[in-house]
Amino acid sequence: MKTSFEDAAARMAHVYLHFTKNAYLVNSVISDAYAACTHVPTGTTVFNEVMKAIDWGRLSVFSLGGGAGADIFGILMFLHKHGFNAKVSGSVADKCSAWEQTSSSIFKSLNATNGETKIEKDKLTSQQLYTQNLWRRLDGGIKYHKADIRDPAHFLQPYSAEAMALDQADIILLPFVLSAIKENEDCSTAIQNVLEAMKPGAILIYIDTVKSGCTETINELAYWCGLRRIYFMMEMSADLPNYEKKEYLDAYAKEFETEPVRNAKVASIVFKRPSACEFERRGRITERERKNIQQAQTRLRKKNPSFRFFQPS
Repeated sequence: MKTSFEDAAARMAHVYLHFTKNAYLVNSVISDAYAACTHVPTGTTVFNEVMKAIDWGRLSVFSLGGGAGADIFGILMFLHKHGFNAKVSGSVADKCSAWEQTSSSIFKSLNATNGETKIEKDKLTSQQLYTQNLWRRLDGGIKYHKADIRDPAHFLQPYSAEAMALDQADIILLPFVLSAIKENEDCSTAIQNVLEAMKPGAILIYIDTVKSGCTETINELAYWCGLRRIYFMMEMSADLPNYEKKEYLDAYAKEFETEPVRNAKVASIVFKRPSACEFERRGRITERERKNIQQAQTRLRKKNPSFRFFQPS
C-alpha cells in the first residue's frame, strides 16, 4: 500500500530514511561526472555552461518530484566541496504541496542557531559550520510548484510556474522519478516533455534503482530528444559516511523502529543539451578544485580501468 505524503508522519519517515542518502548520491554523481568531463591540464570541461553560471555567481536548479529537496542539498554539497561561491536558486515540482513546509523546516535548521539566537562562530561545531556554509549557498529557500508529472494535460503548460523554472534551469534532477511513474501510460510523454524543455547547455542528472529497469527508457528518450550522454554508471554502489552523531541515529532508530538507509545500488546517468559551444577552456582551476577532480578520477579508474575520460580535441 502506498503512503500519502500529505501525512506529516509519512514525510518525516521519508526524510529520516532517505534524505541523507539521496543528498549524498547526487553529490557523488555530479562530482564524479564533473571529474570525468574535465581535462585538468587544459582546464577544459564539458560542464562549460554550468561553470559559467557558477562563475557568474548564480546557479539555477530544478528538481522533478524532489520531495524535501535532498537532491538540491546534494548540489549545495558539490559546490561547497569544490569551493564554488555561487548562490543556488532551487525549484521543486511535486504533486504534494505539503513538502514545502517540511523543506523549509529542514533548510532553516541548517542556519546554525540556538532557538532564535545566533551562535557565535567560534562556538559552532564542525557540523554546524558545514551546514551553515551550505545554507549560505541557498538563495531564499526552495520554491515549490504543485505539479503532477503523471498528468501531462496540465504539467508544464506554457507560462506555468514549473515550466518557467525548468526553462531557466542549469541543472535538472530526476531522483527516482521514472521508477515511481513507469506504470503510468503517459510516462514516456511526460519525461519527453521535460527533456525537450531543457535549455542549451543544461545538464540532467538521472538517478534510479538498478532493479527498476528504467535505464533503457531514459537513454532512448534522451536520444530522441537530442541530448548527449556525458556520464554513465550502470551500477553504482554508495555507502554513506557517518556524518551524524551516533546518539542521534540511535534515538531515531529506536523511535522509528528501523535504521536509515546507509547504502544503495543505483544507475546514474548525466546528459547534456548540446549548445553552440560544446566545451571550452575555463579560467584558473583552484588547488581545492583540482585536488577533488583528481581524487574522483583516481577513484573512477580503480572501479573501472577502462573508464574513458574527456579529452579535448
